[in-house]
Formats: sequence, C-alpha cells, structure tokens
Amino acid sequence: MNFVSMYYKHSKHSIYLKGRLRVKPFFSIVTLVSFLIFMSACQITDDEAIEAAHQAFTEGFTSEATSEPNFEGEQVDFYLPPGMEVTEEIEFNVQIEKDEQIFLLFFIPVEPFDSEVHLVRDQEFEIDAVVFEVIEEEDKLGYLAITPSEEGYYKVIVGMGGAKVTTISTVQELEESTEIMTEILHSVQYKD
Repeated sequence: MNFVSMYYKHSKHSIYLKGRLRVKPFFSIVTLVSFLIFMSACQITDDEAIEAAHQAFTEGFTSEATSEPNFEGEQVDFYLPPGMEVTEEIEFNVQIEKDEQIFLLFFIPVEPFDSEVHLVRDQEFEIDAVVFEVIEEEDKLGYLAITPSEEGYYKVIVGMGGAKVTTISTVQELEESTEIMTEILHSVQYKD
C-alpha cells in the first residue's frame, strides 16, 4: 500500500492520516474554526492594553516599594530587571535592551524628582497621545504618555522629574514595558 492510498483507503468523505487516524472533514473544519475563535479571544485589544499599561504605571508610581539598584553606571545607578542589559552608556543617556526592544533612559542629574523639565517638553511634543497621565506625590512628579506609532506599536514615555524612559512597544508588551520603565525610574540614584 502506498502513501496516497493510505489517505483515501475507505471513503472519499474521510481522511486517513498515515492509515491510523480517520478524520471527517466536517470535524476538521469545526476544530479549525474553534481554534481560531479561541486564539482571537485571547488577543488583547489596543484599548485593553492601554488601560493595563495605565494601571501598571499608576500602581507602580504610587507604590511604596522600590527595587534596589543593581546596575552601577558612570553617572547613575538603577534597578535593571532580569532579562535586560545595558548596551550603551553615554553622558546623560543609557540604552537598555530586552530581547530586541530598546529602552532609552534620559536623565538630568541636577533636576529633582519633582521637576517639570521633561513633562513640559513631552506635553508639547506628544499631542497625539492617547494617554497623558500626570501624578504628583510629595517630592516626585511622574507622567505616562502613550502615543500611537506604526501599526500595532505605541511610543511609551514614563517620566519622573529629570529622568525618563522611552520605548516603542507592541500592543501585547505595553503593560510589561510600562511596568519595567516605572520600576527603573523609581530606583534611579544619581552619583555625585
């Protein structure tokens, strides 16, 4: 018996896979459609991702807990989450990567954590932002800006005083990116 005859051994309405499994075409179609519906239901919408990112920022910014710096740079120390690495450090800038996503940390050490220097500038430039949230607490001023970029991508900025982190994120990674950026900013310690 050759390979082709194993597929069509008994009936033209049944499909045999290697002579062992008989699958009705109707059952195959129902299974495929069910799988596609399940997969589409598991995908997060843009609005859900933006809301989750906003929530991550709010919770992270208002949290009392901060991570201890585990990266010592030339001008700044900060917490570097697992799976991330510093790929470049120049004056007042640090480039961080996770997988192939790039995060840029900009900082002005003379600006306090309640400074509006980055906030004012980003309010001017991020006029198409779908989220621009500002939170003020005691001695710190933070903000989140989420702006549509290319199809399926968003530019995310998390700022606090004289420091901010920027990245381009997919919809699926929006919440995690925002959480990571907020955590990094809350751990920033400038060197004298």
